[in-house]
Amino acid sequence: MTPFILSTLNTYKKFSAILCNVNIHTPVFCVRSLKNKKSAVRVENLQYLSDTPPLNCFLFAGDRMSRLAITILFMLLMSIGSPLSAQPPLTLQTHTGEEVSLNSLFGQKPVYLKFWATWCKPCMQQMPHFQRSYEQYGDKIQFIAINIDLNDNADAVAKVENQFSLTMPMYTDHTAKVAKHYEFLGTPFHVLIDNNQNVIFQGHDADQPLDNTLRLLSHNGRVDKVRLLNEKQKSGTQLVIPKDAKKAVLFTTTWCDWYLADTRPQMAKQCVLAQKYINELAVQGIDVEVKVSQLWTDHNAVAEYVKKFTANMPVSIDYGNDLFIEYGINSVPSLLIFENGKRVAKREKF
Repeated sequence: MTPFILSTLNTYKKFSAILCNVNIHTPVFCVRSLKNKKSAVRVENLQYLSDTPPLNCFLFAGDRMSRLAITILFMLLMSIGSPLSAQPPLTLQTHTGEEVSLNSLFGQKPVYLKFWATWCKPCMQQMPHFQRSYEQYGDKIQFIAINIDLNDNADAVAKVENQFSLTMPMYTDHTAKVAKHYEFLGTPFHVLIDNNQNVIFQGHDADQPLDNTLRLLSHNGRVDKVRLLNEKQKSGTQLVIPKDAKKAVLFTTTWCDWYLADTRPQMAKQCVLAQKYINELAVQGIDVEVKVSQLWTDHNAVAEYVKKFTANMPVSIDYGNDLFIEYGINSVPSLLIFENGKRVAKREKF
């Protein structure tokens, strides 16, 4: 009999058995990882699937000859970071600082996620449309406004909320992981999800295709034609931190010096000063590197940035914003200083 992975949760035993086309009286065994033990895994026999398995136990249905193959496979998966392990839930933050699971906001209704920022000019232009759409479809579609938490704060968000009389639920992507999950590349960003939790629409404009999809979703929670952007996150370059030397890493964007000049002039000025500062560090012989956010950036924008600031150091795009997430960067410019492999300082004012 071919072995099946059934479940790691007791409450799903019988349901998983049905999915795998076995019954609750099928002989089973479990394999579970052991932490801080010499043995990587332990196999435990259970008589039937209806028996209660131990905690943290991966259940398998199959004959006893399957035990060795499954155990070897499980040990290999554990050695590389098993995909069987549960991923932490995606969370958002309320204006009071409370964390909520994104899944808890998903119910029986389809969902409209709008990613935005207070300094984003088209975001502000679209806010009246966003509020009108909520008033029209809010009883049939779950609207969720998500501030991307880059160079923003609660006061700025509240000001926009009051300015446009926004009444839909407002959250902040304080970890930037929700944006990454939905392959966010730039604000404003619309994501529509049907009542089966499938992404069926992506876009940046408040246009007729968006309105048409909202109208169709409001009828029965589904659409026949999916409309997704041809924008996929690429793999970013790694950041190598020397273990026996000093290194400075500037986190910034290719556009903050000019795009924020009108709406956030002090931030724009800081972006200019930060790059000049790191240029000076490079002249002093310090190992320096620049990581720019993937937000509205491509290789041409990087080339223009390097030329504008005469940046004689590596400048690369942090695709997926993995490094921004890893180092908790939610404001640009931010300079991190590393010594002997350890982060020793962070600077945001120049």
